[in-house]
Amino acid sequence: MRTILVTGAAGLLGRHVVRDLLAHRHTVRGLDRHRADEDIEWHVGDVASPELVAKAVAGADVVMHIAAIPNIWSGDGQTIMRVNLLGTYTVLEATEAAGIKRLIFCSSDSVAGYTVREGKMLAPRYAPLDLDHPLLATDPYAISKVAGEGLSRAFALRGMSVVALRTVFVAYPDMAGEIVARAKDPDNYRGPMVGGPSSAGGGPLHHHIDPRDLARAFRLAMEMKMVPGEFERFYLSAQVTLSPEPTLERLRRLHGGSVEVRNPDVYARQPFAPLYDLTHAAERLGFVAEYDQRHLLAGLPGFS
Repeated sequence: MRTILVTGAAGLLGRHVVRDLLAHRHTVRGLDRHRADEDIEWHVGDVASPELVAKAVAGADVVMHIAAIPNIWSGDGQTIMRVNLLGTYTVLEATEAAGIKRLIFCSSDSVAGYTVREGKMLAPRYAPLDLDHPLLATDPYAISKVAGEGLSRAFALRGMSVVALRTVFVAYPDMAGEIVARAKDPDNYRGPMVGGPSSAGGGPLHHHIDPRDLARAFRLAMEMKMVPGEFERFYLSAQVTLSPEPTLERLRRLHGGSVEVRNPDVYARQPFAPLYDLTHAAERLGFVAEYDQRHLLAGLPGFS
């Protein structure tokens, strides 16, 4: 049993992570701007407050840093940079000062640059996209995650063990209606349209991950054997997209032949496999997604 601080614990993802940790008999603390219903120790306030964060991390064994402005529609660039960068630095600084050796940083697949058209999105260089692919972030949220990984790596160089989880769009249960609405009329979808907490996301290929899988990935990142000073990154996704078109077919339609296909066998085995190479997550983290939401789209035009 460990004592774990979860920042952003009252948010959609944070609550799933908290519940998973509690189910595995860990002691959990939450830091957020407000409390949620989970019966844990709460520290309420700004994640960029050094005093609050120092109090929250004291005596913890692991920190899971999830608190952030979650996309470019949830705040302007100045707000995103203040919360996501200053907040991340504050958490890392306090974690190190408290002598805590493991931190898991909630990053995003947006670091690769292929998620938000409004952010002057760039096409990927090749598929499957792996950890060697350049980071082509252009929008404020994606840039904040690239910089957050840079901060995380810097603190790893100072002796901490840090894991960056590059998650795709999280398909929470209350996003089901938005996912279906987009699939019914993808050309005209401008969400949220049917009461979901946000628009259906996942970039041009409609990537997604189930929150139960992502919560498990956070726990695996905590349990993974690491040496002091190690920094790990993982792309995380369901094993299929929510796109009506197979992955390579969609990439060719959107980008012609500009995206090099380096391992066509991946898409021969599963035509709807994600853009991202999930091999490292399977081999090092022991993570393979168990769930996907493609069943929501069965019977809709274009979906078999």
